[in-house]
Amino acid sequence: MQNRRSILVFFIVILAVLLLILLADPLQLREPGSRSIALKNMEEVDRVVLVDSYNTTELIRSDAGWYLFGSEPVSPVAVENLLIAASRLEVGSILAYEEFKESVGTQEDNREITFFKGDKLMLAYGLKTMSGKFLLHPIPSERAYYVALPGYPDLDLDRVFSATPDHYREHLLIDLRPSDISSIEIDLASGEAFRFSQDPEGLITCDPLNDSTILPDGAANELSTKLLFSYFTSIRYEQRAGITADSLLLIDSLLVADLLLVADSLLVADTIPKKMATIGVTSYSGEHYSLQVFSYHTFPGSKADLFRALVLYNDEQDALFVNYIYLDVLMRGLSHYFGEK
Repeated sequence: MQNRRSILVFFIVILAVLLLILLADPLQLREPGSRSIALKNMEEVDRVVLVDSYNTTELIRSDAGWYLFGSEPVSPVAVENLLIAASRLEVGSILAYEEFKESVGTQEDNREITFFKGDKLMLAYGLKTMSGKFLLHPIPSERAYYVALPGYPDLDLDRVFSATPDHYREHLLIDLRPSDISSIEIDLASGEAFRFSQDPEGLITCDPLNDSTILPDGAANELSTKLLFSYFTSIRYEQRAGITADSLLLIDSLLVADLLLVADSLLVADTIPKKMATIGVTSYSGEHYSLQVFSYHTFPGSKADLFRALVLYNDEQDALFVNYIYLDVLMRGLSHYFGEK
C-alpha cells in the first residue's frame, strides 16, 4: 500500500512539472541560449553597435546624451525608437538556425546588433528581412525567430534597426530606400511638372502633372530613374535659416505676378529668393514629404549661393539651409530622364 502511495505521489509530481512547462513561456524553457529575444532593462544600455555589409554604427551614451562613435550628437528620437523596439519584440514563429543561414536575403537586409552595459554584453542578434518579414537569430543560439512589434504591424524594422550612421544623425529630413518609395512628384520653375510612380515589382512609369508638360517619346532611361529613387536616402539640413515660410511664399507670389520687377531690370529676379522647384515623395507606408526649394542670397543684391538653398520642409514655418548636393539631383527636367539610353 505504501509503495502504491509513493508511486502515486511520484506521478503527481511529474504531472505537476509537465503542467508548469506547458503553462510557462515555451521560448524560455526550450532553449537557454534564447531565453529572451527582447532587450531587458533598456535604460541600462550605454552602447549599441550595428553592423551590415556596408556600414558600422556605434552609439555611445554619456551623461549628456547619445553620441555617434562617441563624439557626434545624434537624434534622440532615432535612438529611443531603436531601444523601445528592441525591448518589445515578440516571437511569431520558430525555425532552426540552419534555415536562417540558408534563407535568401540581400546583403543590405542582413545586420548584426549588439547591446552593451559597460563591458558587459547584454544582448546580440542577427536580423534580416525575408519577404517583408523580420527574421532574428539570437547569438549564440540554435534557433531563429520570425519577430514582430505588437501594435505596430506596418512599422519598418529595417529602418528602426538601421546600421547606416546617417540614420541617427541630427537634422535628418528624409530617409527612404528606393524600394520604400511609391511616387515622386517634381514641379520645376520652368513649368515642367511630372510624377514617377513605382509599383511593388519595381516597374517605374512617368506621368505629366499639368497640360504644359509633354512627355518625350519612348521609355524613360531606366538607370536615370532608378538613381532618382535612390537620392532620398539620408537627406539632411544644415541649420535653420531664420527666414519664415510666409515671407518666402509672399516673395514668390509677388514674383509670379511680376510685381517686383523694377523697370526693365531683371536685377530683382536674380538677387532675391526665387522658387526653383517643389518636390514631393510618398512611401508605400503612407509617409509624404514635401520640399519647396528656393535660391539663397547671402545679402541683398548678391547672386544665388552655389552650395546652399533655402527649403520649406512639409508644414514647417521656418526655412532650412540644405546643401545642393542633396537637391541638385532632384531638380532635373524630363530631358535628363528621357535622354540617351
